[in-house]
Amino acid sequence: MSQATDLPRTRGRRPPSDELVERRRTQIIEAAYEVFSAKGYTNTGIADIAATLGMGHGTFYRYFKNKRDILDQVVDYGVERIMQALELETAKPAETLEEFREQVRRIGERLFELLDSEPGLGQVVLLEATSIDEEMTQRVMGLIDTFGALAATFLQNGVRRGFLRAELDTASVGRAISALTLPGLFAAVRGEAGEAERRRYVDAMVSLVCDGIAAA
Repeated sequence: MSQATDLPRTRGRRPPSDELVERRRTQIIEAAYEVFSAKGYTNTGIADIAATLGMGHGTFYRYFKNKRDILDQVVDYGVERIMQALELETAKPAETLEEFREQVRRIGERLFELLDSEPGLGQVVLLEATSIDEEMTQRVMGLIDTFGALAATFLQNGVRRGFLRAELDTASVGRAISALTLPGLFAAVRGEAGEAERRRYVDAMVSLVCDGIAAA
């Protein structure tokens, strides 16, 4: 990651532009994400984040009050990474049950691949964030609800196209799918799910989701 320098002193100069402020905030968030991922939230200090960017403590405190203050932004950044991994699937709705089946499979595979490529993502968002305080726990639970709502939109498409049951409670089933996905991801984060276990888990998810709610 490229280093960031401290903002120029404002005495006798114009204050930094909004664009520069936002760029520096983004740099700090990305650095905090990397350090939290590598060392864990508890073991990370402000000095670790600042050192990653080659900046002083003072620069950090111009943007964030403390380590807990930046955590919300880091979690948002992690969730954005997850949404980027799913972007291709959200762009083109399935038109048949078979397409839907393959779509569910690809989503499961991409989530596991994302955790492989960015192991700290699951560590920060799924494990550590929920142990910080009640406010952060509720925030993560809200994010899980968001993924459930996203799943519901996939289901609504299937109902409209006629390959999923017409009476399907898409909101409730969407939340159920989100809940079913988590154990497999937790196992991957803890290093308890090898390639064969992941394949079986994805196969089971595809069968439960697709065969259980397919139109007769």
